[in-house]
Amino acid sequence: MIASLRGRVVHLDRSRHEALIELPSGVGYKVILNDRTMSQIDMNGETLLYTHHQYGREGDQRLIGFLTRDEVVTLETLVATPKVGPSMALSILNTYGPSELAIIVSTDDVAALCDVSGVGKTTAQRLLVEMKDKLVVDLTNPKVGRIGSADVASVGNAATDVTDALLALGYTVASARSAVKELPSDLLEEGDTGRLLKRALQYMEPGN
Repeated sequence: MIASLRGRVVHLDRSRHEALIELPSGVGYKVILNDRTMSQIDMNGETLLYTHHQYGREGDQRLIGFLTRDEVVTLETLVATPKVGPSMALSILNTYGPSELAIIVSTDDVAALCDVSGVGKTTAQRLLVEMKDKLVVDLTNPKVGRIGSADVASVGNAATDVTDALLALGYTVASARSAVKELPSDLLEEGDTGRLLKRALQYMEPGN
């Protein structure tokens, strides 16, 4: 089973969410990517894609690719959840990175999951219950940093406190969440709400 591919992406089909990656041997593989991954692909250099196998009708295999191993592990966790197929899992990971999703699950943030295309309130509530304690250690997000499973609860509590404080100051839910997502993980782990709020306010735009 192919776990990763290293080579040059020679073609991107954004309408079909497909990439063609050519290995140094000259062999090419078609890989399914979500929008988030496609936006980060470097067409001019070498790319390492971590892959997940999806089995379709009549035994057909499709490769789903990501730029981090954590995204693959999170995808596999999602598709192992009842009534969550690859399409919904890709949509979730297109909206949130693994560490963001870990925080959403740890804080039972139904509204955040409802921001994902195709996920309604009932589905979001079920997913939060199903995914409790299933997300793995060291989930990664380029902006947030590495968050271990032992830290998720404390980080989630700090993020919730700051979000609530921003809402109390009159900011919208969307802008508050956006600012909290920018907060560095080391500051979140310290849990100093005052410092976190001061930093979050720096990310807020006037009128939001």
